[in-house]
Amino acid sequence: MPQIKLLPKHLAELIAAGEVVERPASVIKELCENSIDAKASVITVEIKNGGVTFMRVTDNGCGINKEDVKTAFLRHATSKISSEEDLERIASLGFRGEALASVSAVSRVELLTKASDSEGVKYVIHGGEEIDFFDIGCPNGTTIIIRDIFYNTPARMKFLKKDVTEGNAVAAVIERLALSHPEI
Repeated sequence: MPQIKLLPKHLAELIAAGEVVERPASVIKELCENSIDAKASVITVEIKNGGVTFMRVTDNGCGINKEDVKTAFLRHATSKISSEEDLERIASLGFRGEALASVSAVSRVELLTKASDSEGVKYVIHGGEEIDFFDIGCPNGTTIIIRDIFYNTPARMKFLKKDVTEGNAVAAVIERLALSHPEI
């Protein structure tokens, strides 16, 4: 019988990302749900090539405090729960803290964010590895840009459909979210 061993951190993150990031539409769903939970009243979604090469979600929500930005990209990092009792009264769309970690593990991510009481910040992370982190002027809220989904896991690319099919899946996600949150 082969020896049982722990997976290297990077490989474990890629596998976990596969549970959350199936296609561009699943990324857009997670990011828009984060925007809704951040109390955004306006969310803008842009894609190119069905979202495979470019996705941008911009909101006017509460933003992320500078000191929390890097933590937000760690697995199981969340602002929504801190005790077992919190699990019984979850009122948000996402709470597990998997989305940003999973998306950043399989793509090139840029985050621009500003909370109302702090400076704006830009964080760049590719394949789960930090590239850059610096102060920047930007409006309150968050913009997240995802480029080249699955660039470092080419085996997953073969499961993506044609750009128009992926784009239609993104449109369907946006339609469902818009219908369930007409105030946004």
